[in-house]
Amino acid sequence: MSIDPLTLALRMSEAMLLETEKSSRTPETLRSIAETVRTMLAATGKDVSAERVARELEARFDVWVPPAVYIEDPYDHRPWLAERQEKIEWAYWERYRTWLTHRSGWKPPTVEALSDSTNTVLSLLEDPERQGEWSVKGLTYGQVQSGKTANYTGLICKAVDAGYQVVIVLTGAHESLRHQTQARLDLEFLGFNSRFTRQQTNDSTYIGVGNLSMKSPPLCLSVTTRDKDFSASVFESTPVDPRRVRLLAVVKKNARILENLRDWLGNFTATQDDGRRLIRDVPLLLIDDEADYASVDTRKPRRGKSASDSEHDPSRINQCIRDLLNLFEKRAYVGYTATPFANIFIDDQTEHPDYGDDLFPRNFMVALRPPTNYCGPEVVFGLDDVSADTVREPLPVIRAVADEALWMPDNHGKEHQPHRLLPDSLRKALDSFVLATAVRKARTEYLGSRPGHNTMLVHVTRFKAVQFAVARQLADHFTGMENLWGDRGTAGSALRLRLRELWESDIVPTYMELAERSDLPGLVGEAVTWEQAESMIAEVLSECAAGVKTINGDASDVLEYEASTPATVVAIGGDKLSRGLTLEGLTVSYYLRASKTYDTLMQMGRWFGYRPGYLDVTRLYTTKELINAYVHVTRANRELMDLVSYLAETGRTPKDVGLRVHDGYEHLQVTAAAKMRNSTSVSLCSSGQRPETLYMRTNEQSVRENFARLERLVAAVDGCDEVPQPLRHGAQGFFRQGVPASAVLRFLDGFAASPRTLQANPQSLVDYISQQNTRGELTRWTVAVTTGSAPRTFTLDGRELRMVKRKLVGLQEAIPAGTDYQVGVLVSPVHEAIGLPAEVSRQQRGGRASSDGTAGRTPSRASGHAIRRQRDPGEGLLLVYPVDPGDQVDCGRRPEGLPLIGYALSLPVSTTARPKRYRVNDIYLRELQRMLSGAGEDPEEGEE
Repeated sequence: MSIDPLTLALRMSEAMLLETEKSSRTPETLRSIAETVRTMLAATGKDVSAERVARELEARFDVWVPPAVYIEDPYDHRPWLAERQEKIEWAYWERYRTWLTHRSGWKPPTVEALSDSTNTVLSLLEDPERQGEWSVKGLTYGQVQSGKTANYTGLICKAVDAGYQVVIVLTGAHESLRHQTQARLDLEFLGFNSRFTRQQTNDSTYIGVGNLSMKSPPLCLSVTTRDKDFSASVFESTPVDPRRVRLLAVVKKNARILENLRDWLGNFTATQDDGRRLIRDVPLLLIDDEADYASVDTRKPRRGKSASDSEHDPSRINQCIRDLLNLFEKRAYVGYTATPFANIFIDDQTEHPDYGDDLFPRNFMVALRPPTNYCGPEVVFGLDDVSADTVREPLPVIRAVADEALWMPDNHGKEHQPHRLLPDSLRKALDSFVLATAVRKARTEYLGSRPGHNTMLVHVTRFKAVQFAVARQLADHFTGMENLWGDRGTAGSALRLRLRELWESDIVPTYMELAERSDLPGLVGEAVTWEQAESMIAEVLSECAAGVKTINGDASDVLEYEASTPATVVAIGGDKLSRGLTLEGLTVSYYLRASKTYDTLMQMGRWFGYRPGYLDVTRLYTTKELINAYVHVTRANRELMDLVSYLAETGRTPKDVGLRVHDGYEHLQVTAAAKMRNSTSVSLCSSGQRPETLYMRTNEQSVRENFARLERLVAAVDGCDEVPQPLRHGAQGFFRQGVPASAVLRFLDGFAASPRTLQANPQSLVDYISQQNTRGELTRWTVAVTTGSAPRTFTLDGRELRMVKRKLVGLQEAIPAGTDYQVGVLVSPVHEAIGLPAEVSRQQRGGRASSDGTAGRTPSRASGHAIRRQRDPGEGLLLVYPVDPGDQVDCGRRPEGLPLIGYALSLPVSTTARPKRYRVNDIYLRELQRMLSGAGEDPEEGEE
């Protein structure tokens, strides 16, 4: 098959560019490679434009993927991959890599990063050719909808290439997720449709990687299909033997099915000298998707006993997983999840006489960091980004819901009948989905954009009967809109006017705001006119009316995204939609259902993920309370990621994560305290940290006292040396260096802080600084009172200064005075380098290419962790932010003209610092327990 010159030039250029160091992939390098390729092709009579090739390369390489970070316990691990890598024929992996690059539209840097991260995980497993008995347990985690399935698909490909013979993939508890996972592995690993055959034959229906003109890898038989989970009866009289053929099993976390699989595999064991029965010399890779769901042993040991006691009976699914692992002489377990809290709290000391050790990831933990084109909770809510050079603003796609009580009360039961009138917020959400789908279709029809699926999520109840009722309402609503659209009477005109008004008041302004942002490369599509979108609405309404699906255990509807024609789906459901299930082309979410636990809440956030070319039409309709809960959980997840990075740098092992988090190590102390339930004590250690006040008091007394405290600080340090301009890194305000610790201590001691502030609690910091002073550390300080661009000014020490702008978190437009002013981020990223030479802020950690000076450039500064490692243990940095509350705080009870005072401390790494135990404030603890209490998953009524 011939390839057109431009495609050939791009493939050659990409291959050459991937051979260069990531930090060298500058626009100049891209243009140079494009010119080289043009010259090479010209010699063969093929004419291409070097400028066109360079532009295409810039678009393909405008994504940067931070490397995965990991910690490991090297005990009994034998490094092997570096030695064997050149000898392995990577047939499955090369097929998958080619599929992602040329058929799935993945950009080269993301495929490259996937190869790197899967190599990392594979290297932490044991060599499948290693002789004797061995066992590995690890955990890989990343953001919700960020590509974990792609990661374990890549790992499966490489593991089978390397010699792993049996692969078991455990999915969630629902058949819909198992079906979706099997279909994904059919497409990207097996290469044939398991619905028609379990192995590749001449009669197989080839799909996905199977249709590539590449050498077929060794045979792998699937003992499960898209339509059927594992059934032992199917194989009782067949010659299928895992000792002689590679096997893939994709199974639900259902105890009966897992027991059947265990019993069938038990037929191939042999008795060992110690009496155990094992399958010898057959390496097993067990992938536990959603590893925090159903896999963890939740049964409490009897009083005075432990989980290692012979009388302890683990929960059934946990028991089955351990049984499966213990059947194999060579076994590797890798859990995958976006919410690893439950996994790191597994007892790492368990050693049961029958079931062995538990599923604690004792050998390794890998944290996958998402690429820059991922729209995760930090992007959506505008939270702190450690790699950004400016303060990130929240995405303007969140819409407040406050009118749902009559239609769907919080405390409704399974007999509830939704009110016949849909709340106005839901009607707007439905209209938004119609317009979003019309925009995407118009971009395909008129602008040549790639077509895609379109999905709306409606998640408002866990009761299946109520879900069915909601589905009927929405189907009737869309049918009514479809009938009215062609009506040229009053009713039809009103509908057209309603959609046009939403277009002008919401769709267009949101597009304009997002299109102007430089931090969203490739995520905002081209502009569409109303006339172009309007021409698609009749088709969209017809598809919506036919596309309402109820996704629960009693429904026959399935999410089918395999057709070549893009699907339009309105998915109504609960638990089945909140665990692992992928909603392709999700644009609008209407979400009311709360959860009591971190993991369940974050997993319900199906709206996070990749939105290439259509981020501008995405919308999230939800309540202010849920947004605040998501912000809280996002910070906990981010802090766990930071903790793993920190421990990786210091050579710690997974046991340090589990035990330290359980003790309340660093930022996760409150999570640990809440999960321990019976304890309110926590441990804090501020070494190498950046505590900041993300909650600021707004009552009159606190505002006045804190501002007066700032005035006293400035007066006390005014005689100290000014920080030279080059060491301010462009920041404006009041700067002093060589400040004695006593001045900082006086500022902090008695500061009116919110009781919700824990890591940045002023008394805790006073204790820490005082403790380090006795060791000769933190004795001198740099003090920076930074100013911003807010319209309001204030007077400080005779100087008129501008306040700093910081938006309220979530959907809040205003709060009453006396309420905490909560911000997503306080510290501007470049400010942590104040007082340090410029070369520190210019440290680079990999790069990405682009022609504009922003999204694609090599990071221009070191991370906060790197900066804090550069600071002398004897010196700290105090950053003070005079925040303008604008009109967001009731000024009737707030001192007019005074800013809210927030602070942050950039603390150097110390080898002498020791954690100290504190007691959590009761108000803070009650708030967290209200959000986090409850041990279960809050499953849907009637489901396992």
